[in-house]
Amino acid sequence: MTMHRGTAVLLLEDGRELAAQVALSKDGSGSWTGRLTVPPEARTPEILNLQEGRLRINSREATFVKTYAQMDAPSLRYWMEIEGTGDAPF
Repeated sequence: MTMHRGTAVLLLEDGRELAAQVALSKDGSGSWTGRLTVPPEARTPEILNLQEGRLRINSREATFVKTYAQMDAPSLRYWMEIEGTGDAPF
């Protein structure tokens, strides 16, 4: 199993890029999953309602679907569990 923890860029449909923290893992078959966390100021309706997205780590991009999401109190950090839909970006 390969893991990646650190920063990533969430690529939004309108061209904006949002810094995020990730904790991702990839198994032997190449399937990847993990958690993506955005800071409190990024909790826009667009992010809260996101069902699928695109992620970039260094120069590699990948698509994902959101499988679960939650907001932590009192930090108000919003995180989502994601599942990759192609090659992992790490």
